[in-house]
Amino acid sequence: MALRRLLSANEAGMLARGSQLTIKSVAASALVMFAMLAPVRADDSKSTSLTGTSLTGTWRGTYVCAQGRTGLTLTIDRQSGRTFSGVFHFYAVRNNGTVPDGCFTVSGQIVNAGKVDVAGSTWIKRPAGYITVDLHGQLTSDGAGFSGEVMTPGSGKLCSTFKLERVSTKSSIDESCRRDAPAVSWAF
Repeated sequence: MALRRLLSANEAGMLARGSQLTIKSVAASALVMFAMLAPVRADDSKSTSLTGTSLTGTWRGTYVCAQGRTGLTLTIDRQSGRTFSGVFHFYAVRNNGTVPDGCFTVSGQIVNAGKVDVAGSTWIKRPAGYITVDLHGQLTSDGAGFSGEVMTPGSGKLCSTFKLERVSTKSSIDESCRRDAPAVSWAF
């Protein structure tokens, strides 16, 4: 019965009269049926455009938090599918020379349509009074930029935005932030 609804009026008439359908008409009907049954997602074109994107490498830019504009190097050194891990390294910039050097591990995932979440994890080098932050952002259409909002879970709204550009597809972690380096903490 469902097949009869998918056939053209002419083909349905032939079926009713007991006529044989040609291979061509059956194939055409089958294509129509499969096309109608294929799953469709509203933003399918967007969600697949960056799903194969490799984030591995070195991303450099700045972010803004309570201490002011701060230099940031985000190094993604491992990626498996949509999930990845790396190191968040922050430091002073020209107009804000009082920011101490610090770094912590991160993990994250490509959510969909180029949206990326990065979660702060374990301190490698922690200056006194600093907390890890999370990044929630969007990749540029060419995958060379990443910007969005800096979040401070459980600590209120201490930060605002970040903007990064990929400077290399090779991961290069600063010597003081290597995971095999001894952990240093000035937190009291």
